[in-house]
Amino acid sequence: MTKKLTNQLIGVTSGRNFRELGGYETLSGKKIKMHKLLRTGNLADLSPFDKQFLTDYGVKYDVDFRSKAEVDQQPDRVPDGVKYIYDPVFSEDLTNSSKSINDLNTQAHDDADFGFDHMHYAYEDMIESKSAQKAYRKFFDVLLENTGDGESVIFHCTAGKDRTGFGALLILTALGVPLNIIKKDYLLTNITTKDFIDNMVEHARQNGRNDNVLQSIRDIQSVRPEYLDHAVKVLNDDYGSINNYLREVMQLSSVDIMQLRNIYLEK
Repeated sequence: MTKKLTNQLIGVTSGRNFRELGGYETLSGKKIKMHKLLRTGNLADLSPFDKQFLTDYGVKYDVDFRSKAEVDQQPDRVPDGVKYIYDPVFSEDLTNSSKSINDLNTQAHDDADFGFDHMHYAYEDMIESKSAQKAYRKFFDVLLENTGDGESVIFHCTAGKDRTGFGALLILTALGVPLNIIKKDYLLTNITTKDFIDNMVEHARQNGRNDNVLQSIRDIQSVRPEYLDHAVKVLNDDYGSINNYLREVMQLSSVDIMQLRNIYLEK
């Protein structure tokens, strides 16, 4: 996995979880093109060097899944020549990825499972809420618009793991990437953000947070296989399959799927 991670990371140092989805292989044996599809954390801390790096990398669209409150607090530093698309999945940040530790201390103080249970709820909302469905359909509209060779869509939330991870599940499935590869990509977040999470937990520990709160911080700030498995189970139970969800809820036609594969897969 570490070798694959080296292949997926791009050279952004002033942000978290900036990853290239190019190179993943589909069930038909084709690979996703490089410089077409990037998943990341937010772009609020980009240095001038990294802004230029993303422009030079070919980024043309910045799809921001965050809530208005998150965007107002930490607006993206949009690279030159990039079209910014505000596309909130939640009306509020249900993953709590940008909540303060003080808020979490109140919610999780007496419940070690608070973070784990809350993440399951957040994934259900990503699948079933009208706001999320509208946002992910808009995401696909941008993906279908991105027809230029070597031009990338960058899509993100705050940490680049949950709303972004579910968006990756949808587009990678549409492109024909097998679920086991999608899961491996999803779990790479735990490697890319390990130091950040360890530092956050240690800071909370030094400020007297109890073990329940520390566990919830880890559960909310990281990804767990159970979160994606739960999402897939809901999609299968309520919609028949992920592909049915793409057709019936995302309203992607066979022509749309063919167009996406033409845009994002190597010939």
